[in-house]
Amino acid sequence: MKLSVIIVNYNVRAYLEQCLRTVEEALKDIEGDVFVVDNQSTDGSVDMVREKFPSVRLIANAENVGFSRANNQAIRASSADYVVLLNPDTVVGEDVFRKVITFMDTHPKAGGLGVKMIDGTGNFLPESKRGLPTPAVAFYKIIGLTRLFPHSRTFGRYHLGHLPENEAAPIEILSGACMFLRKKTLDEVGLLDESFFMYGEDIDLSYRITLGGYENWYFPDARIIHYKGESTKKSSVNYVFVFYNAMAIFAQKHFTRRRTDLLGLLINGSIYLSAAGAIVMRFLRRALLPTLDVLFFLLANVVTDTFSPWLGLFLLASFGVCGAYDLPTRLLNVFKGSVLAALLVFGFLCAQRGGDGWFNDPMWFAQLSGIVGMLFLLVGFASRSLLHIVRVKPYSLRSMDRRRVLSIGSHSENRHALALLWQTHFGLGRQKEMSAAEAMAPDAVKVIRKKIRKHGIDEVLFCARDLSWGRIIELMEGMRRSRVMFKIAQPAREFVIGPNSIESINDLFIMERHAVHSAAGRRSKRLMDLCIAAVLGLSLPLAILLVRDRGRFLRNWWDVLLGRKSWVGYGPMVEGPLKLPAIKPGILPPTIPGGANDPVSVRRANITYAKDYTAWGDLRSVMKGFAMLGRG
Repeated sequence: MKLSVIIVNYNVRAYLEQCLRTVEEALKDIEGDVFVVDNQSTDGSVDMVREKFPSVRLIANAENVGFSRANNQAIRASSADYVVLLNPDTVVGEDVFRKVITFMDTHPKAGGLGVKMIDGTGNFLPESKRGLPTPAVAFYKIIGLTRLFPHSRTFGRYHLGHLPENEAAPIEILSGACMFLRKKTLDEVGLLDESFFMYGEDIDLSYRITLGGYENWYFPDARIIHYKGESTKKSSVNYVFVFYNAMAIFAQKHFTRRRTDLLGLLINGSIYLSAAGAIVMRFLRRALLPTLDVLFFLLANVVTDTFSPWLGLFLLASFGVCGAYDLPTRLLNVFKGSVLAALLVFGFLCAQRGGDGWFNDPMWFAQLSGIVGMLFLLVGFASRSLLHIVRVKPYSLRSMDRRRVLSIGSHSENRHALALLWQTHFGLGRQKEMSAAEAMAPDAVKVIRKKIRKHGIDEVLFCARDLSWGRIIELMEGMRRSRVMFKIAQPAREFVIGPNSIESINDLFIMERHAVHSAAGRRSKRLMDLCIAAVLGLSLPLAILLVRDRGRFLRNWWDVLLGRKSWVGYGPMVEGPLKLPAIKPGILPPTIPGGANDPVSVRRANITYAKDYTAWGDLRSVMKGFAMLGRG
């Protein structure tokens, strides 16, 4: 046996299926086998492997044993000369295994090897080649010198930025997303250290390979896609703690006491700095648009010396209630917010009048309110236009409900793929096609770029039935600065995979502006919950007499106030192919016409509630089921 491919999976079924299809193609004419070690997934991954890939050697764990232990289970069962540890959210070109085996066979001192990885947008992933995270290297990374001087031999050593991206070279640390390992080397230096649950195990093993007298190599002739982080979002605070804890384990294991103490201080400091940075960045992203609105308003106030700064509070309140800060940005919501602000100012002035002179003139109030509304409208348009012009991606003014798509493949596959996207996007904008033969031409990248510019394309869709996986990777890498999203339509025509999305024929197709999980839906649902809770609180002595379980009613009322529950949510969930968007648990189910409570009626009511949510529907459900507000 020449090669064993080992994939550890946890709840990424669609990515795993795509990965296994690419691995099957890459293993043709190679004596090899494939292991999938599943860490107690709940998304049907195990059944999918058994049904669609019966030749795969499946190890279905009854618990999540972690990345290191799961890989070791398969390594011990392998009898191959080489093993490759591969993440499920990867796409492997057809020639990758053959090229790597040839290289390893001709370099007997190579104990481990990493390939060139690109992400789902075609950009090179710098972790394809890494240096040993010594205290100095870690310090440079933590204080930001690595980011400022990425190609420096001193400051950029964490990602070995001084090494050319497209030249093979010995490196110190391999990436756990794709590690080719010589089995003989593993027998000598040991398997993955199981004290690392997630992260750090690749650094530890790579270091032990070099200590054992072998070399680790970066080999860019072999390329893969790594969607990077579908199982774990790397901007989360939780990731920060897990990752740096792994670094602490590595430091304690391999460095001297003095160096361990120094690195420990750096690690502890970086944990809190990175966690704080993640929180601050999340806040800044959410506060960007409101901050710009206030700045533009204050600028107008300084220039005209006419309006009071406190009017900025009206601006934020009215824009927030009307959804002017929702994404994607809609200018209609800015207009609604401006009208509401004008009404608020008019009401405020009317409430304050009572003196002599022009304060008693309602027409003057109306004129001033109209001027304020127009100012708010101009401010809202200005801030959003600025973000649109400088291409801050989430704030584009062009509606993303109707994306412009270029599909590449045969006419039949293009039609199927575009039909699936049409449903998940609720219609598409411009739809262009390109044949597989054109995509195989030497100047294909240039031609596709020209089409992207000419037609304003948002997404490029590759049909995997007509294009080789290697060619898809090559085209994505060639267009990495084109600012479009790349997606791959799977050969079985069941789903489309992108960098941050999986669009399946089993998804519930919901128009964003009417969906219960949209920003507008969540906001209006929460406002209605609070309004109902306020009315119930004011009428508590009477309300508590009309419900059946009074103690549970009070607990439910308190949970709704705290945002843990909603007055209305889905009814009992019935197993089915469609996936409903997640919402807070409800005390009452949606109103079911005719009072039918059979599984089919409940399921239809849930789907209708998810697709066509209105806050008034919640109010009707509460009024109709008032006596049941004490449900458990």
